[in-house]
Amino acid sequence: MPCFARAAAALTALLVCVFAVSPAEASAPPPEPSVEVTLRPAGDGEWIADYRFRRPAPAWVFRRSATTEEENLPWRPRSWTVETRGVRLERRGAHDVLTAGGRPLTRVRVRIKPFGEPLRADYVPVLHFTDGGRAHFVGQYAVAPLVSAAQAETLPSDLNVAALEDAPGRFTIRSREPMLLDGRVFQGRVETDFSRDRYVYVGRTPLTETEVIAVVADPGLPPWLRAEIDRLGPLLLAEHARRLGPRTGGRPTVYAGWGGAETPGVSFNGGALSGLIVLNMRGAQATRPLPALVDLMRWFVGHEAAHFWAGQEVRTGRAADAWITEGGADLLAVRAIQAIEPAFGAKARLQASVDECLALTGPGEALAGAAERSEHRASYACGALLLLAAEAGLRRGDPSADAAVFWRGLIERNRSDGVVESEEWLAAFAEATGDPALTAEVRAFVENGVDDPRAFLQRLFTAVGVQHRTEGERILLG
Repeated sequence: MPCFARAAAALTALLVCVFAVSPAEASAPPPEPSVEVTLRPAGDGEWIADYRFRRPAPAWVFRRSATTEEENLPWRPRSWTVETRGVRLERRGAHDVLTAGGRPLTRVRVRIKPFGEPLRADYVPVLHFTDGGRAHFVGQYAVAPLVSAAQAETLPSDLNVAALEDAPGRFTIRSREPMLLDGRVFQGRVETDFSRDRYVYVGRTPLTETEVIAVVADPGLPPWLRAEIDRLGPLLLAEHARRLGPRTGGRPTVYAGWGGAETPGVSFNGGALSGLIVLNMRGAQATRPLPALVDLMRWFVGHEAAHFWAGQEVRTGRAADAWITEGGADLLAVRAIQAIEPAFGAKARLQASVDECLALTGPGEALAGAAERSEHRASYACGALLLLAAEAGLRRGDPSADAAVFWRGLIERNRSDGVVESEEWLAAFAEATGDPALTAEVRAFVENGVDDPRAFLQRLFTAVGVQHRTEGERILLG
C-alpha cells in the first residue's frame, strides 16, 4: 500500500552484516508465461528492458499507469524510450499502452532512465540510493493483452475491476551487482513473476540485520532518520502484533532511500508490500530532527508497519475501498505510537485528518470516488475519521477498546478470503455503534457523497461521542 506525507524523524544503533549469496531462484517461474521481461544495466545509469510476448496481441496495457505526485502527469514518457522500430508507448485514457499500429507485438526493447519521483497512490518505480544502488519495482513491468490500443480508453482507471485477460509474466534481472529479493541475496540473475508486488534491490548498500528486522538504508540518510528507523521499526511491529495478533510471514525488510536535501521542506513517501516496507525520504528540513518532523516520521513508519495487517492480512479488492486500509493504517499507527511514545502529538495528527478530509471532499463527492478525482489523500484522512467514530462507538461499551479491536475483528471475520469489502466494514461499524441510522449516513458519505460534509462529520462525532467543537468553518477535536 503506497502512501505519501510531508515529514521527518530520529534514531539509534545498528548491526551491519554482509550479503549472504544464495544460488537458488527467488520463486518458481510460472509455467508457460505469456510475457517475458529481462532487465539489465546499459551503462551511464540507464537500463534495458526486453519484452518477449509469447501470444499474439496488437496492444498491451500496463497494469499500473499512475501519474506523478507533484504534477499529475504520466511518468513513463519521462523515463522510457521504445527502441523497437514501429512500436510506440502511448497514453490512452488513464493507461500506458505498447502498440505497433495494429500489428501483433512479439519483441519490444525499451531504454529506461530510472524514475524515482513519487507517484499518486502507487509505488515509486525505482528507489534510488546515493551509493548507486537501485530497487526496481517489478509491478511496473506487468502488462495485459488488448484487442486494440483504443480498448484502453474504455477501461476504468482501477484495472482490478476490469475484465482483462490474465497474462502470467516472468521477470528477470541480470546484473554483476548483488541482488536482494524477499530477504534473499542472488548473484548474476534473479527471476520472479508478476503474481504479487515486490521490489528487487540491485547494489552494494550494506544490509543491517537483527532477529526482528532487516534494513537496507541509504548511506546518505541523515543519522537521526536512520536511527529512528532502526529503533522504531521493531517496536512498532511488536506493538501492532500485540494489538492485532500475529502477522503472516517471516522477518520483514525495510528499504530506506534518501533523495537528498536539494528540495525545500520535507517529502516522505513509501509503501508496504509482502514482507517489505519501502521508505523514500528527501528535503532540506529532513536533515534535522525538529519536533513536528519527528512526530510525522513516527506516524509514517507506524502507518507502513500497520499495512502488514490492514492491507496484507486482509486487503481491499478495489481502489474505491482504499479508505478502509489507508484510513485504518493511519489510526492504527496513531494508537500504536501513543503506546510507545507518550509524548507523540496524536491530537495534532488527527486534527490534520479532519482538516484534510473536509478540504478534499466537497458536497456530493463520494469518498469511494476519491481515486477517480485524483484526491487520494481523502482516503487516508476521511477513512481515519470513520474508524475514529467506530472506535468511539466501541468505547461506549468498553472504555479500553480502540481501533485495533475493531480491526482485529475485521481480520478474523475476513481471513478466509483475505478481502474486506465496504459492506463488511459498514456491518462492523453498525455493530460497534449500535446505530443503523448513523451507519446509513456513513454509507451515503462513502458511496454517494453528502450535501454538507462538514455537517455530516459534526453529526457523526456527536452521535458516537468524539469530543469536538466548531471554530468558524473548522471542526476542532477536543
